[in-house]
Amino acid sequence: MPAQNFRIVLLNNGQDSAKIEQLVGLMTRMYDYHATLHPDWRTRAGWQQGSQQWLSRSAGSEDWFVALVYPPDSEVAGGYLLASFHYEAPLFIQNRYGYIADLWLNEEYRGQGAAELLLEKAYDWFRQQGVERLQLEVDIRNTYAHNFWQKQGFEDFQMVMRRGSQESE
Repeated sequence: MPAQNFRIVLLNNGQDSAKIEQLVGLMTRMYDYHATLHPDWRTRAGWQQGSQQWLSRSAGSEDWFVALVYPPDSEVAGGYLLASFHYEAPLFIQNRYGYIADLWLNEEYRGQGAAELLLEKAYDWFRQQGVERLQLEVDIRNTYAHNFWQKQGFEDFQMVMRRGSQESE
């Protein structure tokens, strides 16, 4: 299936609830997958309702880019992208940068150009916002995603390290 057959829909404030529900369903798939990588990615019960409300307010705002990708002749989204901004300490020259929070495609649409179409739209949005640098996070165990992002021109920059609870020593 060539990439040009996929259709991108940008979500706006107050977008119809069916699209928001599809997005939350895709988010559920992504978060369930991430929970298999590390227990810290497990979600709270009922998170979907709060996310639906947040997405209804945030989608299409000045601060959030929210897009769904649809395969040809389908009204069921096959993936999504969420992006916004993050900020460094003001002492840095580039303290505001673009942040890709989530990118997910259902397995059957991977490798067909749909992710690149989502990214093109996000890159356009970031350019319109005057953003020159983009950043994202990839779980160290997610080698598929790490390889994908490297092919998109992203490079390893910083390693985040964690330590478990502070039990008495």
